[in-house]
Amino acid sequence: MTRKALIVYCDNTESGKLPGPSADNQNLRTHLTSPLGGDWYDSEIISLNNPTKLQVLQSIRTIGVADYSFVVFSGHGYINTADNHKQYVELSDGDLSISNLVSNSKRQTIIIDACRGYYSPTTQMFSKGLSGTFENFSGRQSTRKLFDHHLNNCEEGLSVMYAASKNQSASDSDKGGAYLFSILKVCEIWAQNDSKKQKFSIRDAHNSGIIYMNKNFETKQKPTMHAEKRMRYFPLAVKWTQING
Repeated sequence: MTRKALIVYCDNTESGKLPGPSADNQNLRTHLTSPLGGDWYDSEIISLNNPTKLQVLQSIRTIGVADYSFVVFSGHGYINTADNHKQYVELSDGDLSISNLVSNSKRQTIIIDACRGYYSPTTQMFSKGLSGTFENFSGRQSTRKLFDHHLNNCEEGLSVMYAASKNQSASDSDKGGAYLFSILKVCEIWAQNDSKKQKFSIRDAHNSGIIYMNKNFETKQKPTMHAEKRMRYFPLAVKWTQING
């Protein structure tokens, strides 16, 4: 099972500077490369800061060779009413539909932490910290095989997670986007409190993350996931249990 991750974090594009995306990138890399996140290798993760559209498209092709791809965008975005109400994200040289973030991987997750307000851009515009406790779950065994095992047990397909519902903004902070911070934080909480389960799925993180976000951030956003007819969701966190560890 091969995997690749792409983190696109845009903290300084046309719509203005944001404090959160840089923290999101660091939080995500810390999580993914930890035993809790599945012991990803640094070489499996691409981070792009304020990239161009070409750089993103090239990276999507690069990660598409993997069995599983994990793509995250943090920055400005909107729903383009001039293009069938598709979600767009803002890059350094213009805007890109998230349909372009879909790779050729048979299994893939896309997370968009961006605003989703309705907007119709002009033609001209188209050209334009977590707590640090991840190491507490290191144990003596790598979790790469465990993460791959749970990936293999999931049906092929695409899961897309949004930090907000349509026509909503997404809260940002110096700790990172409220949604991204929350779904990673609840992975920590799960690892500390659940002694029986080996896997904490993206759906588990989404549902628990909403509760955490509502308690810890002043925001009215309502994160959403694309409905899928699947039995098993991709892992976001794993750990060896006492029985299997």
